[in-house]
Amino acid sequence: MQWHQFVVAFAVAGVFYAALLAMMQTDLRRLLAFAVVSHTSILVIGLFSLTPHAFQGSVILSMNFGLATAGLLFMTGLVYRRTNTTVLSELGSLFDRIPFIGITFFIAGLSIVGMPGTPGFDAAHLVLEAAIERFGAVVTVAAAIGNVLAAGFLLWAFQRAFLAPRKDSESSWDIERTSLKEYFIAGTVIVILVGSGFFIEPWLGLIEKPINVLSLPFHVEGNVEEVIIQQSIDQKD
Repeated sequence: MQWHQFVVAFAVAGVFYAALLAMMQTDLRRLLAFAVVSHTSILVIGLFSLTPHAFQGSVILSMNFGLATAGLLFMTGLVYRRTNTTVLSELGSLFDRIPFIGITFFIAGLSIVGMPGTPGFDAAHLVLEAAIERFGAVVTVAAAIGNVLAAGFLLWAFQRAFLAPRKDSESSWDIERTSLKEYFIAGTVIVILVGSGFFIEPWLGLIEKPINVLSLPFHVEGNVEEVIIQQSIDQKD
């Protein structure tokens, strides 16, 4: 309670600082690394808002980051396996040869920025709702703008790697098509992200009770143990 405002101030600065560093990267893997750092600052803003909705959103957002980042890194690894490079200036026109890998990269990137249909959407909504309740409009608007920046550089990376034409004279990559194993990996990523996004209620219900107990010290005056015991008695009644 004494330090959460300072932590949130650093997190707001971190959103834009890491986004600026991401924009400066020429390597796809380094860009993804800074993108995750930028978005993790939004998670910190939610966590240190110290409300039940904030904790709930932060837990779901961390789950979303884990799933989406795994998908992005898997797809980047499959690109590197074919091209032996992740330098953005040397990539391009990949969508012509490996469209399903490109689609999976795109969906995972949208999940990072909290698009509807992904678990990041409900999580970001809870975090921003808690932030405006605790800190007002300035912090919330800053977090929302950081989210827009994240969308910008992830879509920019997708455009350069998969859609933009290559700079050399070759019109397309002479690389292998997507294999069955890679279809399975990419398809699993899509199913998990979209499935957990459209059916987020069971996950929210799973963490609701422990989250409510976790938030008690920040909202209830008096003895927290007595409050917990009283809640247990009320539930039994």
